[in-house]
Formats: sequence, structure tokens, C-alpha cells
Amino acid sequence: MAEFLTVRQALNLEGFDPLAIDISEFNELAQSMPRDANLDIPNADKLAAQYLRAADRCSEILSTLTLLEARTRGNKNTVRQRLFLAARDAGYKTVKEREAYSESHEDFINAENTYNEAYVAKKNFENRHDWFLKAHQYMKERLRGEYKHQRMSGFSETIGHDDKSFGEKSW
Repeated sequence: MAEFLTVRQALNLEGFDPLAIDISEFNELAQSMPRDANLDIPNADKLAAQYLRAADRCSEILSTLTLLEARTRGNKNTVRQRLFLAARDAGYKTVKEREAYSESHEDFINAENTYNEAYVAKKNFENRHDWFLKAHQYMKERLRGEYKHQRMSGFSETIGHDDKSFGEKSW
């Protein structure tokens, strides 16, 4: 029986660095997209499945990145408010002075950078997710076109592999 896994465990952010996510498999898969119109049916079918799985994996990572972005945004706002109140206690009189103090403080800049990293990582995976879904759809459309062409022409790459007729239907 599978081990019990909660959403909290799956979305554990302890020690999580969004810029350390390994994207090499995604890049290799993206490079596997044929650069010309030569696309055989078994390869298109295989790529369609791989692109769909990559989109699924991107969506899994996106859920973690969405949580991270929300937490870092909240942390950034908390740091800004804390520093704004500290500026008041330090004697800054106007709202503009307090904002300038809080937004130029090193703690706020670090929180802002952490939020920006989370935001950029999330956007990167949103774009990858969209690309893989579009690539999957493209492969499925190419498959439909190839199957239609084979039915119309009476020739098939896939028929005959078992009976050694090598793609020829009855002539």
C-alpha cells in the first residue's frame, strides 16, 4: 500500500530554492521538437505523451511555486509594515519619508528579492506549462492529419508490421 502523503507534505517549502529547480529534462524535451515537417506517427505519438507528462509535471511544480510566491509576498509586506512603523519610531515625520526608509532598508530589499525570485520562477513554469500543452496539441493535430492521410491514400506506416505486408493494404 502507498505511503500516506498530505498536501502539506507535498508542498513543503522548508529549504526550498525556486532557482535551484532542475530544468534540464524540460529543456531536452523541448529540444526534441522536430524542426521540420518530417514527423513519423510513432515519434509524434511518443512526443505527444511526453509533452503532456511534462505539462503535468510543470503544473505540479507550479502549485509549489504559487504557494512560495504568496508566502514571499506576505513576508515582503510584513517587512515593509514593520519597517514603516520603525521609521515612525525613529522620528521620520511624513509618510513619504517612512516609505523611503522602509523600502530602502536592507531587510526589505532582501524580502523583495526573494519575492522576485519566486515570481520569476513561477512565470517560467507557467510559460513552460503553456508551451508543453501547445506542443502536445500540435502533435495530436499532426497525428490526426497523418491518420486521415493514410485512410485516404490506403497506405499506412503502422499496418502490416505483424503480417509482413509492410504497410500495403490489399491492392
